[in-house]
Amino acid sequence: MKKIAFLLLICILTSACTSRGTIQGVSEQGSVKMDYVQSAFDNDGQLKVMMPDGELFFGKFVQASSSEFRDSLILNDVLDDDAWVLSGSERVSSQAQAQLISAQGNTMECHFQLSKPDSGISGGGIGKCLTSKNQKVTVTF
Repeated sequence: MKKIAFLLLICILTSACTSRGTIQGVSEQGSVKMDYVQSAFDNDGQLKVMMPDGELFFGKFVQASSSEFRDSLILNDVLDDDAWVLSGSERVSSQAQAQLISAQGNTMECHFQLSKPDSGISGGGIGKCLTSKNQKVTVTF
């Protein structure tokens, strides 16, 4: 338990638990660049998309998940007392969505299929986006 707490502290202090990357995509107009930031402890992150004409979309992506929590009785814990703890598990989905907006007021909606859901967007996948101007973007990452 102390080792996990220590690693968590190091992770928080050094930002080592944040993944950043660039995804290359294509649209009918040319190459598209997507930059993302996602914390290892979150199922969401920030996404910035540069279209071929220079229009910049920005916003949030969210990876679907479900959580299940239950009370459990742990006997003979480290303090030699009985204790109730909340334990649970979380299942992350291979599906993620993004809602983005540009300074010009245009919107973009993206749908991603993640290859490694536990790794988030940095684990790779495929995706499709559609802007409010009906521009289509496809990505493989």
